[in-house]
Amino acid sequence: MSHAVVVGGGPAGAVAAAVLARGGMPVVLAGREERGPRYDVLLSGPAREILRSIGVAVDDWPVRPVTIAFDATTSHAVPDAGYAVVDSSVLRETLREHAIRCGADYRSTAPGAPHVVLAGGAGHLGEPQPDGIGVSCARRFTGPVAGDRVVLRLLAPPADDPRGQPRCAWLAPVPGGCTIGASALGAVAAEELMAAAVEALAELDPRVRDCVPDGLVASGPLSCGFSPGSAAGPGGLRAGDAAGLVNPFTGEGLSAAVQSGRLAARAILSARDDPAAARREYERLLESAFVGYFETARHAARRYHLAWRVLAAGAGSEHPFYVKGRRAVMLPEGVSALAGAEPLELPPATRVRLLPFLAACDEVCLSLVRSDWPFLARMFTADREEKLLLRPAIGFFAALVGGEDAPARGDASVAAAIELATFGTLAFLGPAVTPQEVRGVDWESATTVLAGDYLLGQASRLIAEAAPELAWSFSDWLGELTSLRAAVVTTGVGAEAVFASLFEFPLRIGAALGGADAEAFRACGATLGRLFLRVEDVLALRGDRTRLDTTLTDLFDGRISALPELLATPGLEVGSLPPHALRVAVEAAQDTSGEFEQECGRLPDPFARSLLSAVGAWVAAPVK
Repeated sequence: MSHAVVVGGGPAGAVAAAVLARGGMPVVLAGREERGPRYDVLLSGPAREILRSIGVAVDDWPVRPVTIAFDATTSHAVPDAGYAVVDSSVLRETLREHAIRCGADYRSTAPGAPHVVLAGGAGHLGEPQPDGIGVSCARRFTGPVAGDRVVLRLLAPPADDPRGQPRCAWLAPVPGGCTIGASALGAVAAEELMAAAVEALAELDPRVRDCVPDGLVASGPLSCGFSPGSAAGPGGLRAGDAAGLVNPFTGEGLSAAVQSGRLAARAILSARDDPAAARREYERLLESAFVGYFETARHAARRYHLAWRVLAAGAGSEHPFYVKGRRAVMLPEGVSALAGAEPLELPPATRVRLLPFLAACDEVCLSLVRSDWPFLARMFTADREEKLLLRPAIGFFAALVGGEDAPARGDASVAAAIELATFGTLAFLGPAVTPQEVRGVDWESATTVLAGDYLLGQASRLIAEAAPELAWSFSDWLGELTSLRAAVVTTGVGAEAVFASLFEFPLRIGAALGGADAEAFRACGATLGRLFLRVEDVLALRGDRTRLDTTLTDLFDGRISALPELLATPGLEVGSLPPHALRVAVEAAQDTSGEFEQECGRLPDPFARSLLSAVGAWVAAPVK
C-alpha cells in the first residue's frame, strides 16, 4: 500500500498528517520537540475553520477582534474579523496529538516514502531569494495593556526610498499582559525589530512602554519566496513556511500553513499511487488558492513598495475600494469574507451548471491583473468550495443561458471584462480626493487613478479582443456611469441610477449574446441594483456590516445612498436624518424586492428565473 511521510511537526505538517490519516493512508509524522521562548500566535478565522473541519476543537481559544492601524491617528476596526490568540506550544501539541489520534505514526526521524510533505519551516527552501527573505519575532510582556483587540500596526517604507521594505508590528492581548510580534523583509536584527515594534505600538497606546518583557525574543527567518512550481518539486510537496507561504505585509504565515498542509494531503490522496500526478495536482491547487501578494516574491521590493503606497493612500479612507483592498491584502480571509454576507445558496444542479463558468471568469481576470498588480488578484479569487457570493458574472450567465443560443467561446471573457470594470468603478465612487501638496508623489490622489484606470483599461482591452462587436456598447456603458456619477456628486441625488446601471449591464449584454429578451433582463438588473443600494442603507442605519463595507457616514460622504432620494432631501446629511428614516428605507427595500420578484417571474427560461430569484432573495435577506 502506498504511504507518505510528513517532515515537520508544526501546524502545516500536523494538518497534512491528520488529513492523510483520515483519508486512510499510512503516514509518518516526523518532528522534534521545539525548545525556546514561549509566545502566542494569531489563528485566523479561515485557519480555525480548516482545523474545525478536520476535527480539531478550536472553540475554547478566545477570539479577539482586529484593528488595522497606520499611525497614531489612523486606525480601522475590521468588522467580523478576529484572531484566536493561542500559546504556540499549545497549538503545536494540540495539532500533533490530533494527527496521532487520526492514525499518524509520530517519530523523530523520517523514513523513505513514495509521498513526502516538507513542512519543516523556511530551512527547506535552500537558498532563498534575497528580495523575499526577512525575519519575524515575538515576545511576551506583562503589564497594563488596554482593550481586547488584536492590533496590526503597519509601517510604511520611507517616502523617498523606492526600495523600502514593508514592516508590521502586532499586539495580542493575553491575561496579565500581551504578546508583541513583528516582521520585516530585508536584513534586520530581531532585537532591533522588536524594539521598533514596541515603539510603534506605543504610539497607539503609550502604556505599551510600561510593559515588562516576560522571557526572551523568539525569532526565525521569514520567507516570501513562494511559487507553485518550486513548492511542488520532486523532492517533496513543500507546505507552509517551507514553501515561502508568508504574507509579506504582515508576516502572518499560520493561515497559509494550515491551508497548504491540507492541500498537500488532498493532492496525495487524489493520486495515491502516482507521486508525479500528486505533484501536478498540488501545483494546480496552490495556483488556485494562493494568488496576489505571494506571487511577487521575485520582485518584492518594487511591487510590495507600490502595494504599501496603495494601503497608505487609503489609510484614512472608508471608501469601499480601500476598505476591501485592506481586507484582501492584510487579512488571510480570502474573498469569501469580503462581501460581509451569508453565502448565496443555490440548488446543487444550478451550482454544477454555474461554477465552471465562474471559474473561467476567474482565470481571465487573474491572468490580466496578477502580474502588474498582484495584490488586486485576491479580489478576483473565489472560494467557491466555501462560499458563493454575488458577482456580475452570475447575472450575466443567467441572461446568457436564458436565450436559445448556446454559450460561445469567449463569453467568459466578456463577463470577466464586466467584472473588472465594475471593480474599477468602485475606485471612482464618491467625490475626488483633495490633492495634497507633498514631496514626491501624492499617493492618495494617484492611487485611485492608477487602480481604477488600470482595471477599466484592462476591461476595455479585453472586450476589444474577445467581443469587438460589443466595444461600442461597453464604451457607452462606461460613459453613462461617468455621467451618472458626476450628477450624483454635484446634486447629491441619483445614486440609485448608478447602481441600476452597474447591475443591469451584465444582464443586458448576457441576454444579447444568448439571444434572449435583452429588455426583460435589463429591467431585472436595474431593479436589482436599486434593491442592493436600498438594502445597503438599511444595513448601515441598523449599524450592521454592509456588503460594501461602509458605514452610514461613509455612504453619505461617498454619495452612495438612496436616502436623499427616498426622503426627497437632496442636501441630506447624516446628522439631519429624520427618526423615520429606517422605516422608510426598509419599506422601500421591501417594495423593490417585490418588484424584482415580479420581473423575474415574467422571464420565460426556468433556469434564469430560478437563479436570479435566488440572487434577489440573497440581496433582500436583511429586510425579509
